[in-house]
Amino acid sequence: MNLGNYLVYNPRTGWMLKNNQEMYSLLTKLRNQLTILSYGNNLDNQVIQHLIDKYLSPVEQDCSSEIMEVKYDTYDSDINKKFDGHYYTEAYFVNEMQIIKFEKELDKLPGKHIRCQFGVRAHFNVNLNGNNFSTRFYKTLDCSSVYRERIAGRYLFFIDTESIDNELIRNKINILPDKLQSLSLPINFTNTQKEIYIKDWISQILEY
Repeated sequence: MNLGNYLVYNPRTGWMLKNNQEMYSLLTKLRNQLTILSYGNNLDNQVIQHLIDKYLSPVEQDCSSEIMEVKYDTYDSDINKKFDGHYYTEAYFVNEMQIIKFEKELDKLPGKHIRCQFGVRAHFNVNLNGNNFSTRFYKTLDCSSVYRERIAGRYLFFIDTESIDNELIRNKINILPDKLQSLSLPINFTNTQKEIYIKDWISQILEY
């Protein structure tokens, strides 16, 4: 492995990452960890559970470069489905062929199914007009060569249920246009930039 592809030396500051996304993708491969996220309106949770039972094993196997630790997560824009994040507490240990088969079957179901960086599932809160809104976000991996469409951003945000003020908007996410059901932002945005865009996004939801 040539680290020169990922690192650059600055005489004043020392070694720095040349390309954050490439390095994160590399580290994910080295650690053999991956999160798969399904999101959209009215996900087919019955079939999803069947696919999990068929392809994903919750039993930790012998350490091997061929075995990956996988998290699976969902976000259903219809809050009444009550399966939001239902699977995330589980860890699965599978080989590459199992992952490929699982993703191939997922791709036949409603919603979008993408790869995200393992362990990046966090919250970002904003205060808008005296209300505190919370969002859940993931860091997507570059998967344009695998999936039919490119994920425009590097951080993917959803309206969650962590804040009581989210009740103003969470229950109508499923009736919004697709472009308002989630927000995608570049990985190099500062927290200030994220706050500006997230406030604008939530304002559009409130006005819809």
